[in-house]
Amino acid sequence: MIEQELARFARKTNYDNLPKEVIRQARVCLLDLVGAACAGATALPGHVVTEIIEEAAGTPQAVFIGRKEKVPALNAALGNGLYAHALELDDLHRSSIFRPGSPIIPAALAAAEKVGASGKELITAIVVGYEAGIRIAEAMTPTHYNFWHTTGTCGTFAAAIAAGKVMNLSETQLIDALGHAGTQAAGLMELHYSPEGMMSKPLHASKAAQNGLFSAMLAAGGYTSTKTILSGEKGFLRVFAPKAKMEKVVEGLGKDFKIMQISFRLYASTRHTHAGIDLGLRLRDKGIKPKDIELLRIQTYSVARDLVGEPFPETIYEAKFSLPFCVSTALVYGHVGVEDFTEERLHDPALVELMNHCTVEIDPLLDAHYPQKWAAKLNVILRNGKIDHEQTDYPKGDPENKVGLEALHTKFRRLSALLLPPSKIEAWLESISKVDTYDDIADMWRI
Repeated sequence: MIEQELARFARKTNYDNLPKEVIRQARVCLLDLVGAACAGATALPGHVVTEIIEEAAGTPQAVFIGRKEKVPALNAALGNGLYAHALELDDLHRSSIFRPGSPIIPAALAAAEKVGASGKELITAIVVGYEAGIRIAEAMTPTHYNFWHTTGTCGTFAAAIAAGKVMNLSETQLIDALGHAGTQAAGLMELHYSPEGMMSKPLHASKAAQNGLFSAMLAAGGYTSTKTILSGEKGFLRVFAPKAKMEKVVEGLGKDFKIMQISFRLYASTRHTHAGIDLGLRLRDKGIKPKDIELLRIQTYSVARDLVGEPFPETIYEAKFSLPFCVSTALVYGHVGVEDFTEERLHDPALVELMNHCTVEIDPLLDAHYPQKWAAKLNVILRNGKIDHEQTDYPKGDPENKVGLEALHTKFRRLSALLLPPSKIEAWLESISKVDTYDDIADMWRI
């Protein structure tokens, strides 16, 4: 039974038997997530949720990033999960089409503070959560993603396992937590297809974090559930992805660590735009000027064409899901960061002019390799008749196109500066980077 195998894996995994590279990767994932959450705390969705959480008050149990006072653990998971996902800066596992950090780490952090867990226990829980969530998502890819956002659905299971690990649940309790998670897992893709819906998208990660933690808390209290929520005839895998490959959930479990396959983002837009952005930056580096472009032909896979192929976004959130906007921004400004998504940029004459010369098409070869590769091609016809071509299979930040630790530290500094005073930034970076030295995870925040 796959539920039992996941629970058994979670129970037997401990810090001392994890490979050193897996521990290092989990630390980086934690730092990257906190940086993304710092930036997300400054965005409109973050402001709305912050007001709701602060109004509710309650027992101070866990850090709500950027706030002086602690909040109840469930509320911390909710708020930090939303912050992390709000600006499209959280990590990604490519082949499962799943963003594990934003549901898993806020749930594990809140649980760890609530029970007084150590940094080593937190790191172990993060690894266990990534394994469970990624494997469930891989078993359902790609058909599940046609209708369901994996970060919301599979993220709920992952958050439950991570939180349950921190809380030292028994094997039976972990299986119960999975059962509770499965009946709360949600996240419809319909909202990806309207300007109004995009603001709602971070709720997928947010509620997955909160519901996952809630599931673990229910199980800890003796609240039981089905033992076959994943594998049953009317269970999650068969209902949410009729062609699910159930064996993928436990294949290589404990030997091949999926957290090592994580992609990190350097741009503040959906990952489906990043290959195109990389290519736009390459053209800029070659000296190609936007005013010299007659046609900018962007070729990609069908999911990207459907989700991000439209030019002329109407809102900031839509801009993050517009491949022509993001590629044009790369060519015109040489960067695609948080500062590039503003109301002013939506009507920027230089961007509008270049988008008028963009087309987005499906390339059958690129399509055939998705989701193993999130690739793109750019074919540029210049006004002088010259033609240029660029292609990448792996955007920067993919395991096959790694960025160094210093680049991720730079990202953390840039994002945390949107929320933290300069005196706190280096202290946070150092403190989070040595998370596994703390006997009580609450000490990590005492800076």
